[in-house]
Amino acid sequence: MKTDQDGGTLAQALKDRAGAFVNSHVDLWVGVEPDATLVLAGNDAQALFQAAADWLADDPQDVDVVDVSWERQAAEPTQALRIRLAPRGAAGATIPAPAGG
Repeated sequence: MKTDQDGGTLAQALKDRAGAFVNSHVDLWVGVEPDATLVLAGNDAQALFQAAADWLADDPQDVDVVDVSWERQAAEPTQALRIRLAPRGAAGATIPAPAGG
């Protein structure tokens, strides 16, 4: 899979998949940012992590998780899980080994 510098091709593939995915996770908001970051938001942390596990388990793409972040908000949805994805082996997708390991 080819992608532009901002992850555009991957981001579009993620957006295409997000529509169907949200139908099976009705209590969640699902979005995709231009840099191929999957955003799962809702009010139940367990549901967010389950949705992330479901997404990654069912993902037909050959992708790496590059970064993960968690955000709490005062307004609903109260929690957001951001998962930045990149095509496997793409520049910036390599994760360094832990120090002292």
